[in-house]
Amino acid sequence: MPSSTIHLVKPNEEGSTFGLTIVHEWAALPAAFTEAARYGNEILIEAFIEGRELTVAVMGNRALPIVEIRPKSGFYDYEAKYTAGRSEYFCPADLPEPLAEQIRELGLKASQVLDCRGVTRVDFRLDARDRAWCLEVNTIPGMTPTSLVPMAAKAAGLSYEDVVQRMLDLAIEEARRRRLVVARP
Repeated sequence: MPSSTIHLVKPNEEGSTFGLTIVHEWAALPAAFTEAARYGNEILIEAFIEGRELTVAVMGNRALPIVEIRPKSGFYDYEAKYTAGRSEYFCPADLPEPLAEQIRELGLKASQVLDCRGVTRVDFRLDARDRAWCLEVNTIPGMTPTSLVPMAAKAAGLSYEDVVQRMLDLAIEEARRRRLVVARP
């Protein structure tokens, strides 16, 4: 790892940045692996991509408006995610529409290629050259009223209740697709 390269070390099994370390130099790798191993047996190492933090919520076959996250600390870690006032959110993200459409389409395709169902959230980094890098697909995104999926849904004109109902409808559709019997009042 060249001294100018920054990497992330994280457990594969966790979310919310548990066990994640930003590694700036070789000497920090053992401690980063030890920290990640506290949260799972599979450890990922990946290049750190400088840029804007974006997320695309996908409901069924529809990509919702993009949310941009601006953590005040500079990195969207656990504290920035769950402590009020530690991050700013912009939805829809301030992007030229052709670029926003490209990123929404990438989010939708990422969910589809992994054969995800229901509601997912696809996280991206947008580098200085406006290249979108897909970081991960969240198959169980947060659903508190202040989470990113409800935020994107609100920008699309959907209430929290609409989102929950759509999730239920998508689950019923999937059950029917699999030929499972589901009773609905």
